Amino acid sequence: MPADTFEGALSRTFARCEQTLRNDLDKAKARAETLQAEDTSRLAFLLAETIEHAVGPAIDAALADYDEALGQPVTSNPRWEEAVRAHIGAAVDAGVAQAMALDQLAHPWKPLLRAEGPQLRERLVDKANAEFKEIHRRHGPRRRQKQVRREWILRLTLLVIGVLLGAMARGVIGPL
Repeated sequence: MPADTFEGALSRTFARCEQTLRNDLDKAKARAETLQAEDTSRLAFLLAETIEHAVGPAIDAALADYDEALGQPVTSNPRWEEAVRAHIGAAVDAGVAQAMALDQLAHPWKPLLRAEGPQLRERLVDKANAEFKEIHRRHGPRRRQKQVRREWILRLTLLVIGVLLGAMARGVIGPL
């Protein structure tokens, strides 16, 4: 998958994530209002959890696209990895901003959610980094070494078969 295709898929993934986030935050706000939790830290926790659950599948989809985009000779692409991290940060920031805009009043949960934003971003980026390590392991040098070894075995096998077929053909045709 070329770079522009990967970056397009990444943008579409996180655009869907923002739409999901918007819908989920509205549902969480309604649920919190029914719980009478607006003036407690429970709402901040509920909104942060909603953001994390909405961004999580987008991270998984972005990492799957990244894994698919890596070709056989490529072991990693730092620019693509940084783009994934940047999209994660932007999605978390957008989610926190949307959550803050749910209500114009100054509730005590707002500073709690604002303080949770960087920690949430860090947790989600750490999740992506852990998956990047797994992707690097799958696309790493050991895999290439095995592939090169298989290619050489195949080439040697084809050479031996060719020599044998040549010898057999010479025997059937006879000396020239």
